[in-house]
Amino acid sequence: MDRRTFISTTSALGATVVAGCGGTSGGGSGGGSTDGDATDSAATTESTTGTFRLLVSDRPAAIGDFDSLDVTFDEARVFSAESVEETEAESETEAETETETEETAETESETEAETESETETDETDEADDGDDSDDGEGDFEVFDLDDPTVDLTEVVGDKAVGVLDGRLEAGRYAKIELSVSDVEGVVDGETVPVKVPSEKLQIVKPFEVTAGEGVEFVFDINVVKKGPNGYNLLPVISESGVAGRDVEVEEVERSSDAETTETEVASETDDGAAGESGNRTQGQSGN
Repeated sequence: MDRRTFISTTSALGATVVAGCGGTSGGGSGGGSTDGDATDSAATTESTTGTFRLLVSDRPAAIGDFDSLDVTFDEARVFSAESVEETEAESETEAETETETEETAETESETEAETESETETDETDEADDGDDSDDGEGDFEVFDLDDPTVDLTEVVGDKAVGVLDGRLEAGRYAKIELSVSDVEGVVDGETVPVKVPSEKLQIVKPFEVTAGEGVEFVFDINVVKKGPNGYNLLPVISESGVAGRDVEVEEVERSSDAETTETEVASETDDGAAGESGNRTQGQSGN
């Protein structure tokens, strides 16, 4: 059975969504619009965007070792297909250039001056490549996740839990990147180290958002054992994809949400009981 954690993105729940381009977050609209402008803007948004739900799931490789495995997410980035394709093309070109340079260096016999000139050229090219790498981030949407914490042991198999809501512009997307701010794993009552390479998880898999419609995407995570006491969290592309098309999931509440709901219900019950008691006391005093 697969473990599945849900990261939801729907317009109804009002998560913060910041547009970004080239790695820079974009701002929202100004506060000076009239009611008419707001109505027109809402209509335009509905006609050009679709709801997006991001589901994170965990394969059961080593999850059975854990009493609990709390993972806190702080940000998600969704990259357009065009930006991913451009980045991949640039990477292929760079790899081909490096191979040609190595072959040339092995076969050519040049003077020291020529060698120094080539070295300077190579250094310039590398600097340019670094700039291209930054630009290669491409167009993406940034979702502030408000640091939801998910216990992966509670979403085993086809279960998944939602942690984010938002909208995406209609179009093709190809990469999702999740930033992890904290991981706390407990095995046999003891805290164990669980690492996330680069403090983020990313999956490259294409999907499309249609205006006025919704998409649910499953982001599968695998916890694997590294050494006698350590573990790593890794993404699993083969188990990720659009819910209902590539994978099947069952959404459940996060334990923290369930506890909050129970607390609110208990508080309302106590308030109601206190009110009834007060009414009875006042009635007795009146007599």
